Amino acid sequence: MTDEAKTETLQFKVTEQERKLIEKCAQDESTTVSKYVRGAVLMSLVMDGKAEAIKIVAREVGEKAFGVVRQKLVRPTQEGR
Repeated sequence: MTDEAKTETLQFKVTEQERKLIEKCAQDESTTVSKYVRGAVLMSLVMDGKAEAIKIVAREVGEKAFGVVRQKLVRPTQEGR
């Protein structure tokens, strides 16, 4: 995947209740808190119509979709051996 390296850090404060909820939601989705929060923020920006967020999310979704299609194309070839 051609994911751009994540080198920047954002910090923010939350209440204990918020932290627990965010951690539980991330765990329920089998992801990290960072990925969960980043996704939630980006989706909020998309819903607000922010063009740059739409581009970022579309690129990420496109890359994931391409990876899934590629796996499906490679798998039958490998199974036939």
